[in-house]
Amino acid sequence: MGVYPLLPDDTCWFLAADFDENEWRRDVLALAETCRRNQIPVAIERSRSGNGAHAWIFFADAVPAGSARRLGVYLISQTMERLPEIGFKSYDRFFPSQDTMPSGGFGNLIALPLQGRARSAGNSVFVDEALAPHPDQWAFLAPLRGLG
Repeated sequence: MGVYPLLPDDTCWFLAADFDENEWRRDVLALAETCRRNQIPVAIERSRSGNGAHAWIFFADAVPAGSARRLGVYLISQTMERLPEIGFKSYDRFFPSQDTMPSGGFGNLIALPLQGRARSAGNSVFVDEALAPHPDQWAFLAPLRGLG
């Protein structure tokens, strides 16, 4: 199961940064620290494969996708300034991946977290600062408030 985050009016309710490759753990945690420093709530989800992560930033209201993506660029840039040695080689892309809806398309699909088979293997779950799954996924998500 997945979702297309880009809505027909070029807005979105969340921004997710996708991290893969060898250094995904270090990089996603560095971005999460930058979010915390900026008082931006972030939820880290280990990907379905277990070999990557998504950093989810939720919004209280739908925001222009371009604004959400600029926020993401700012956060990654700020993280790289703070930790220039990391380079962010594991960063893949943002969801939504576009500022505006492509003609005749839906934008890019992102897999939703908490998927059964992957979840039973300890993947597709939200994790803490030690990258350990939160014991109760719903209890972790319930108090999360959208930015805005």
